[in-house]
Amino acid sequence: MAKDNFCIYCGFKLFPEDHFCPNCGAKLDDDKEKPNKSSKYESSKSYDYQFYKNQIDKLEETYETKEKKVLELLEKKFPQGQMSYYRFREEVDICRVNFYKEAETALNMINLSDEYSDKVIKEIKNKIKTLESIVSKINELQSELIIRLSNSDEDSDNEIDDLINEMNELIDSLKDYE
Repeated sequence: MAKDNFCIYCGFKLFPEDHFCPNCGAKLDDDKEKPNKSSKYESSKSYDYQFYKNQIDKLEETYETKEKKVLELLEKKFPQGQMSYYRFREEVDICRVNFYKEAETALNMINLSDEYSDKVIKEIKNKIKTLESIVSKINELQSELIIRLSNSDEDSDNEIDDLINEMNELIDSLKDYE
């Protein structure tokens, strides 16, 4: 049912002529599904889940862009076949696995929730913070690689090593959290 042009089940923006929600597929014109006083609260709260889903989607887009750039820079800094390239590539791959594992968990929480829950929101926010941390680290790696491609001194490789170690610590902290 549409109330204020939003689906009361998932918070998706609707058009007046919609009979089904394009997002969740809920039938919108059945009398038994018409909103009552409590559904206004549920509608506004379920819209919050859509807000978090949008955040996760944006983080996924950002991560994809950053990861692609990092891999391009790695190939420029360390030609394929060098041990350093494979070592750094493996770390980026581990970040990818963990990023998408956290994103999938958060999206599952959103998709499985049929009503607002402070506890679920808190966990989703924690997952989003973790995703932001991973994006931040991949961004730092990208910046460091850009800087180091301009320099060719030995210290620059050590700084990249330090950054990779920080990424490992972040990944290890995720494993400890689970």
